[in-house]
Amino acid sequence: MALQPGFDFTEATAMIALSQAIYGVPAIPVPTPDPDKLGWSKVDSLSPSAPTLLDNLWQVWRNDNKPGQYAIVVRGTVDTEASILADLLFPLVDARLDLAIKVGGVELDFPFHLARDETGSAVVAGTHLGFSLSLLLMLLTTDRPLLATLSELSLDPQAEILVTGHSQGASIATLLTSFIRHASGIFSGLSGLPCKTYVFAPAKPGNDHYGYDYDFIAGVRGLGWTIVSTQGWVPQVPFTLQSPGDLDTPNPLHEYGGTRSPLVDPRVAALCASVEPAVEVARLQTVARALEVANDLKTKLIREGTVSPNALPGLPTGMRLDGASVAGAVDGMLSRIQLSLNFTTAGSLVPLFAAPGGNPADPKDFFWQHHLGNYWTYLQEQYAPTRPLS
Repeated sequence: MALQPGFDFTEATAMIALSQAIYGVPAIPVPTPDPDKLGWSKVDSLSPSAPTLLDNLWQVWRNDNKPGQYAIVVRGTVDTEASILADLLFPLVDARLDLAIKVGGVELDFPFHLARDETGSAVVAGTHLGFSLSLLLMLLTTDRPLLATLSELSLDPQAEILVTGHSQGASIATLLTSFIRHASGIFSGLSGLPCKTYVFAPAKPGNDHYGYDYDFIAGVRGLGWTIVSTQGWVPQVPFTLQSPGDLDTPNPLHEYGGTRSPLVDPRVAALCASVEPAVEVARLQTVARALEVANDLKTKLIREGTVSPNALPGLPTGMRLDGASVAGAVDGMLSRIQLSLNFTTAGSLVPLFAAPGGNPADPKDFFWQHHLGNYWTYLQEQYAPTRPLS
């Protein structure tokens, strides 16, 4: 049976179990079910044996009770420098990028499209740089690159996928959904792959224009669900620092296209002049730090053997994608950084009304409200089919 639009409690239950299972430890304060007891089996042949250079890991699972149904599960932040760095690479980058992969003197188009084309707009969709880089590395690197997995699944007429993840993994899973929905060029075959997304406690994945696009391709269609705790802090970050340059035009400060209007009220102009320099400093510092980290990442890509020979469909016979090729694509992404820190949520929200408070056994547990064990409890209490919504 094909994926149906709408929030499905059974699907959400399975996805929260898979999102916990990828961590390899039991959930707290209560355990989530074992995936095998819910009828899900991990597909090792489609799952990488090690994480990317940003410590991103994902797994592919198969629903034993529904032939052709798979789940792609993206792991959240773990306690390593690389994983935490991916969270802290704050700047926004254009969500629609036409990158190039150079292999053996041949240049191949790589449409990294996470949003619709907004040519002519002063503000365009932007996504979190760290999560975007994470997705790029997941698609192209490790012994079982995600791009090869998606290509294989797209050839199966029965295949359908549920996309899920928790925390950082939830944000990347959101971007992955966008990549599939907007697949074009050499990836156009992926766009017809049926998918439905359930993410838990994501950090904000992009700006308002990205959120609009994601809501259109998934949210309003009942195929993109974002489950958040009302007491969790992770869905409230990254901090949003909005300025007049983040507003659509024309507006009281800018004409169409973004140029400063000569007709602006002097009082409004004076107010903006007092705020904009501080915002600009914060933006530039954030971008400078991101470029420093990304350059270190490129060095590691070139040095380490992290790329599978079957990562990129359409490679000419005898050509192998290498770390330098992927580093070139990273350069293309970095050239499209936006001077903006205007983040927002994306997807159809499923709020879990949580009880305020911390971990009674550990006052230093700053992630207490973030744990999937608490998410599991609230999901059962508030959305089980036997409990009417009120």
